[in-house]
Amino acid sequence: MKDVDLKDFFRLIHEISGLNVVLDPNVHGTLTVVLDDVPWDQALDIVLKNNDLARELEGNVLRIATVETLKREADARRAQVESESLAVEKVSVTRFLSYAKAKDVVVTVKKFLSQRGDVVADDRTNAVVISDIPKVIPTIDRLLTQLDRKTQEVEIEARVVAATRQFARDIGTQFGFGFGNSGAALGGNSAAGVSPNTATLPTGQSPAYFTVPGTGTSTSGSAIPLFSNLGSTAPTSGLSFTAASQTVRIDAVLSMAESRGLLKVLSRPRIVTQNNIQAGVKQGVRVPIVTQAQLGGPPTVTYIDAFLRLTVTPQITSENTIFLNVDVENTTPNFAQEVQGNPELITQQATTQVLVTDGGTVVIGGVIQTQNSIEVDQVPVLGNIPFLGNLFKHTTVNTTNQELIFFITPRIIQT
Repeated sequence: MKDVDLKDFFRLIHEISGLNVVLDPNVHGTLTVVLDDVPWDQALDIVLKNNDLARELEGNVLRIATVETLKREADARRAQVESESLAVEKVSVTRFLSYAKAKDVVVTVKKFLSQRGDVVADDRTNAVVISDIPKVIPTIDRLLTQLDRKTQEVEIEARVVAATRQFARDIGTQFGFGFGNSGAALGGNSAAGVSPNTATLPTGQSPAYFTVPGTGTSTSGSAIPLFSNLGSTAPTSGLSFTAASQTVRIDAVLSMAESRGLLKVLSRPRIVTQNNIQAGVKQGVRVPIVTQAQLGGPPTVTYIDAFLRLTVTPQITSENTIFLNVDVENTTPNFAQEVQGNPELITQQATTQVLVTDGGTVVIGGVIQTQNSIEVDQVPVLGNIPFLGNLFKHTTVNTTNQELIFFITPRIIQT
């Protein structure tokens, strides 16, 4: 089309679309355009934009007017509505709420009132008093019906499992020997200790040259100095061997101890709260912490919480899953370790955000600590001999495993 009158273009739109086209008197001008395989509605929008025109569709009637004309008409309609609302007499209604708090609803309701409207909350009766023009009241009633709904409740159960496993093994040996005659003698060193065996010597033997003075006579119980004193610290079992002759005496003691321990602590705090409402539960003791007197003043006492505490905020999603903002803390005093009479506090805590299915259980955190220690005391050189070196060693093995796991289980309560 070249230099075509706009009215002819809109007549073409009428023939293609089948719509009734009405033109505003201010619509005039010419059109030059080249279009290939363009939908009629897209071509219409391009022409309207190039000529500062706009359209309104009511039923099957398409009205074409200038942008300025449509804007002026919209301002006139808005002014008419405002004038009508100012002329109508206001009405006041009172709506009582069952589940929602009136003071919380007021903030939302104010956004849907007219310029003349007002709303106040009565906390005593949990009601809202609305004053506005009549046509706004049905809208406010529908809004209140949607807001004043029963809130779902969630039961949250946390489990704090603490397990401590201990294993200790203590194996040691004590070895003493003596060899000699009236001219020379060889034996252990009394500085290393004295043999615990005091067996009576056979009649006619007098190996006094390798006994410890004061521990007996040549014919009564006597002890010899030890070559190695690597016995178990607190033995619970053992073996001993003693051999004595005119010139030789051997004392050997094997001592052993082993212990195992298992300690489990299970804490299960539980709480029920409404959707999107924070709740907390705690149980424990308040530990007094004494501060020494300063500048001549009296001592002061401060109480520190040593609690098992659960703080959680649930949010129920549209899929009936539960989003949890949870904080679990387990603090216990350790009176076995004190500083100036004040016990230390052992704290176990997990803070996280997690999505859980209804009735499902999830591990929100855990700590595993393993301590392994092996301590070996031995006789130089001899303790390094394979297999045989175990006779000249004291071996202590200690293993401690500490496990701390936090579980959380939410359940939606059907009411």
